[in-house]
Amino acid sequence: MLSTFFSTSKPIHYLMVFIMVVIAIISAQWWNVNITWWELSGVLILSASLAVFEFVVSKNDITPSSSYALWVTAVLSLLYLTFNVTLSPIIALFFIMLALRRLLSLKTDHSTIKKIFDATFWIAIATIFYHWSALFYLVVYVAIFLYARNDFRHWVTPLIAMGCVWFLLFTYDYVWENQVVNTLMDSYQITYLWSNDFIESQQVILLILVAIAVLGLLIYLSKLIDIQQSVRPRFTIITFTGLCAMTIAILDFDSFASGGFLLLIAALGILIARLAHSVNHRVFVELLLWFPILLLISSFLLR
Repeated sequence: MLSTFFSTSKPIHYLMVFIMVVIAIISAQWWNVNITWWELSGVLILSASLAVFEFVVSKNDITPSSSYALWVTAVLSLLYLTFNVTLSPIIALFFIMLALRRLLSLKTDHSTIKKIFDATFWIAIATIFYHWSALFYLVVYVAIFLYARNDFRHWVTPLIAMGCVWFLLFTYDYVWENQVVNTLMDSYQITYLWSNDFIESQQVILLILVAIAVLGLLIYLSKLIDIQQSVRPRFTIITFTGLCAMTIAILDFDSFASGGFLLLIAALGILIARLAHSVNHRVFVELLLWFPILLLISSFLLR
């Protein structure tokens, strides 16, 4: 039973996730998924992202001591094997996780400017790989408002970090005569979710993820008063992280289906994990933990 196995946080759970990743790779080749071994190297980057995610969850007491969040996030992340996802969104996910780690560490009120600079810097790097990562600059300012709004320098620091990355990017373009900046700017295409005349059967899986995220947002708003004030800022930051990812689905669903959905997975993993801990019915918890596997298998079959 998954609920029993993942009810604690032990090294065996990390091994279980690793084995699951290997099985997913073998399955992808067995089903003749149109993906190269080079693209499958994204699993290494994805594994690093999951490691940072688990560190963030355990370090900030986001969920009770268990591996539910890691399990759910790992399984949902493997959806990238079934969609036409390049390495770029996977790399962007890794940098977004690094940024989230720095933003949540603002609660300690130590080296605040450095943490804000680092988080913005990582998001700027992520934007180079996946353009809609720029939406996550909003999360930086939300974190500043929640933890460090009394110092004017904190509000200016993100602009300096963004300026550093853009300066390096423009310099790279000038010296090597590339068109990275122009390509990045041209990537912003608005294709509203409701403007799609036809939704492929596999994309229904992504709509389910968005629906769950909307449900989680409503639950958060309804339970906001009940959340302890000391931990409320952490969940607000995570909520805005999910909101930014949902915005991608609304503004550019094609890009969301091509890898943007990975930026929503962390918030969903935390949501489902906390929901599993909030109910006492064991069968319901078991269903919650099997639900990501059902989505993954369905996505493979609908491809």
